[in-house]
Amino acid sequence: MTLTFDALEHLPLASLKANCTARLLLPFQGLTLQIWADNPRILELLKRYYAGLTASASSDSQPVQAVFLVDQKVNIQGGDWTPVKRNKPSPLGLKEAYRDTPEGRWIHKVRTGMVFLQTLDAPLAIGDLTRHFSQVVNFINNQFLNVQQRCGYLLGHASAFTANGQATAIAASSGGGKSTLMLKALESPSARFLSNDRILFKPQPEGCATEVLGVAKHPRVNPGTLISSARLAGLLSAAERERYGQMPTVQLWGIEQKYDVLIPALYGDDKTALSGKLSTLVLLDWSLDSTAPTGLSRVDIEQVPEALEGLRKSPGPFFQSGDGHFPLSRRLPVTFTPANWPA
Repeated sequence: MTLTFDALEHLPLASLKANCTARLLLPFQGLTLQIWADNPRILELLKRYYAGLTASASSDSQPVQAVFLVDQKVNIQGGDWTPVKRNKPSPLGLKEAYRDTPEGRWIHKVRTGMVFLQTLDAPLAIGDLTRHFSQVVNFINNQFLNVQQRCGYLLGHASAFTANGQATAIAASSGGGKSTLMLKALESPSARFLSNDRILFKPQPEGCATEVLGVAKHPRVNPGTLISSARLAGLLSAAERERYGQMPTVQLWGIEQKYDVLIPALYGDDKTALSGKLSTLVLLDWSLDSTAPTGLSRVDIEQVPEALEGLRKSPGPFFQSGDGHFPLSRRLPVTFTPANWPA
């Protein structure tokens, strides 16, 4: 079934939510998400995906928030949407656009057709949920990120692992190797997976270690990471292993085809962590065509603050402050209708 509407105001939100009768509890650190869906299948997939990435049980003292998942294709025919601007435009064109309404912020994933309503108390996702499962996971995780950022945590662009409770974060630009290095570190018996691409960290009083929270998402990596790992190469087919194994490094590095690395299945049930104390920050700064030898040096961030640029991460269009405000609403870029999305 395809849900077609010519205006967001005509969308029957109450009835769509009422049809979401299947429930799954996901206990995150400091927040329990109560996922309601109209298709139990998506909850089965989510339960399997989040196994090992969330707490084993929900705390009675932490807040509970509902999230609604509507498994119906959606066709947007009208309305003006504001494109979300990216620091690095994608060659594939516009990725997402948003529109603010009295109900909250609507975000349209242009390439997949998924539509999300971001609100404080009842966020909702509509679309082909199983086909675009990764976007469903991202939407759920965004609710966790929102709550923690309202509590004073900062968002960072980094992978992370822990060893005996001490966390190492690895920051780099996209494609810079932070996932590859983190997965390599997991080969150590004491290492535990904390996060693949995002971390939350909160400054503490002087003399106290900075607390780091992981984001519950398995690594999604390209073939170059898999082919170089004896443990992970099996995620590729025999034909893929042969093809990628014969590729020149430059060509292999440029391939963008994501594979999910499910940590408990591939590394063991005891190889994940929810939080840690930040002890080390690694900033990857390299070039594929550089001939200089690999080196490791200390950086005084007070003297070289620009070294932290790779760690910075914008909260993005899904971030909503506690008073319901959306920071991106302050921008006034050109708007577009679905019929004339810009390239």
